Amino acid sequence: MQTSRRGFLALACAAAASSAVRPARALAQPPLRLDVAVRSPWMANQVALTSDNIMFLGLPRYARQTPTPSMARREPGGTLVPFPGDSWNDWKPGDDGRDAFVYLNSVHIFADDMVWCVDQGSLSEGIFPSVNATLASDAQKLIQLDPRSGRVLTVLRFDETILPPGAQMNDLRMHGSLLYVTDSGLGGLIVHDLATGKTMRRLSGDKVVRASLADVPEILAHVKGGETFRPPNSDMIEITADGKWLYWAAPTGPLYRVETRYLKDEAVSDAELAAHVEHVFDNNFSGGCAMDSLGNVYFSETVTRNITVLSPSGKTAVLVSDPTLVRPDGSFISRERRLYIPIKQPVESGIEGPTADEAPFVTYAVSLPESLDGIPLGGPVTGS
Repeated sequence: MQTSRRGFLALACAAAASSAVRPARALAQPPLRLDVAVRSPWMANQVALTSDNIMFLGLPRYARQTPTPSMARREPGGTLVPFPGDSWNDWKPGDDGRDAFVYLNSVHIFADDMVWCVDQGSLSEGIFPSVNATLASDAQKLIQLDPRSGRVLTVLRFDETILPPGAQMNDLRMHGSLLYVTDSGLGGLIVHDLATGKTMRRLSGDKVVRASLADVPEILAHVKGGETFRPPNSDMIEITADGKWLYWAAPTGPLYRVETRYLKDEAVSDAELAAHVEHVFDNNFSGGCAMDSLGNVYFSETVTRNITVLSPSGKTAVLVSDPTLVRPDGSFISRERRLYIPIKQPVESGIEGPTADEAPFVTYAVSLPESLDGIPLGGPVTGS
């Protein structure tokens, strides 16, 4: 598939500081090195790696004039190729989007070593006017693919009892046979059991799954084209290594959690479930996060240019801070304990030649130390 690699620099805008952002703590130890893991001609908001380090990037459709294959795989030589490399990558306005990537918002890999994706199945009206009218009602879906062959293994679609009008699946995590999904449209949590096929929608529209009234960073003012940017509701999602606690947050915060035993129990009403929800932390506006096996949360902060770690005890420390960390998004911890961070703003390469123009979007990697300012750091949470 041939895709234009020009025009992406037009997406760049100046980063503006937000007066609502809390001061970040100083780095607690010598700065960690940010390595460029891959450069991309397409803007990436998600990254995931298999157990043997095959890398996948999620490449959402942000601009009408800049085509995207929606997902790419890094080949052994370092090049990025559309994945799975067939009609799934070739959606265009007017197509119904049922068996193609429309707006791929999340890419993740769990213990099964398969690629899992969230396709929101709709686009911003401010950027793609009138397009949604041609999309199938079930273009919104979860997809599981084989990372090597590209074969589509599973496609999950839900009816209006799970995805009522206005619902928009955002991200997912897995533990055992259970998939947990955030709805950032109306606000809500979805629990799907792969073993039984049973699905539940929880806390729909409750205040704990809705964005707060925190100010939106000025850097995001125009990302929806002519539409006013309104922060998503429940967006980021993580689950502890033992599967006991599910965490979620809107980009605005706060971070909440609930024990999964209540969440997946049909006998527990939403009102009863809400009473078990715990407020954890008031995070800075963040584009994404990750959790390690010791329960630390790594926030990709939109304005501060920090990756901030929140420990289970409530202590925070800055893992890495860099001027190029503008709009970091959904990070991922590999089996080798490296944190991968996609950056949604073009980054200059510092290398002579066409690199910066042809592949202006960077995904960084940083090796996790054993501890940070007294906080022990873990490895990946795989959902096993």
